[in-house]
Amino acid sequence: MLTLTTPDGTILTGANEVHLASVWLDHQYGEGWEKGLGPFGEHDLMNSTIEELALMQDGLFPGYTITTH
Repeated sequence: MLTLTTPDGTILTGANEVHLASVWLDHQYGEGWEKGLGPFGEHDLMNSTIEELALMQDGLFPGYTITTH
């Protein structure tokens, strides 16, 4: 289980990196963000979000923390 805490105190959890990326995208763009995207668009957005979360975990985004449970 991974937990993302944002600078405003929002806490999001996911079972793994892919699930947390999906939850983070839901938070940013609303549920159903993937509608209207083709499979490659969804894949690209998920990959870039997983990379973004890895950078957050490395401490490169001040105020964002990711913890593992």
